[in-house]
Amino acid sequence: MNDTHGILWKPLLEAAAQTIVGAIGSYTFAKIVSKVYEKNSFEGPMDFWKRGIMNNNLGDGDTVHIDALISPYSQLFPGNPFYNAKRWNTLYCFPGAITSSEYQALEFFSGSDAALRIGSLNGETIVGLYHRYGFVGEGLIGVAPTKKLLKTIPNFFDPKFYGQRAIVSGKLSKCPSQHGYVAQGIASKAGIVIRTDEYKSLWYLQINSIKPITKSSGASVSLLGSPWAVTESTANQYLVQYGYISDDSEKTSCIEKIIHAKAWNKAKVFYDDIESPSKDLSFKRKFIL
Repeated sequence: MNDTHGILWKPLLEAAAQTIVGAIGSYTFAKIVSKVYEKNSFEGPMDFWKRGIMNNNLGDGDTVHIDALISPYSQLFPGNPFYNAKRWNTLYCFPGAITSSEYQALEFFSGSDAALRIGSLNGETIVGLYHRYGFVGEGLIGVAPTKKLLKTIPNFFDPKFYGQRAIVSGKLSKCPSQHGYVAQGIASKAGIVIRTDEYKSLWYLQINSIKPITKSSGASVSLLGSPWAVTESTANQYLVQYGYISDDSEKTSCIEKIIHAKAWNKAKVFYDDIESPSKDLSFKRKFIL
């Protein structure tokens, strides 16, 4: 399996895995004394990205507090969500030619909402942080000590669990990111320009406090995104469905459409390690362990 055969998802997934490993490798536990959440407090990740990062109000090492949906589903290709539209629009206006395989790869990458659930890794867990009525394409990744996470939210790894609204606090940090460079390498053949400056390093949160909001009036949440699988079928490399992960029947329908697709018998990676139909399709086993 290599690029000469038109299979282009492998370098993208390898780069995504390296981002996860980089975030966990850079994680340093630092306890926060919780007082008042006035300074560096944000109403969801979009507020964090706009008011905190894009307005230059935050820097590496700052402590932040985010009212967010904390989820076991993170983004496969995380980044600043305010660039999502520009990234998507480049697929529809470019000067050169592009193969079907290259276009499939860029469409998968540019969608921004591919979900990933891999569970715990070396005592830490990659989590997704979203608005309480969240969209996977508009999030922030965080790293939390697995023991602390499970002490606070015991059912975090249950197959049907998708998220909990909470005040999440931690230290802002950066880790290396390469998936943008891989995508740019594919795109450049067709004259498509994808910004790579935003991928030199990726902002993420080193989580050390999770305070769940449990009152029924404030605890409601939802999560919208894309379950997916990749295959060795050159014509159908990416099996992607779009729906509410928080709606069990809708998520089940998405997965059934994926596993009943003609290319499923050539599937190599499935988006969810916890509910994967086979251990051989595990993202974590193939790209991290």
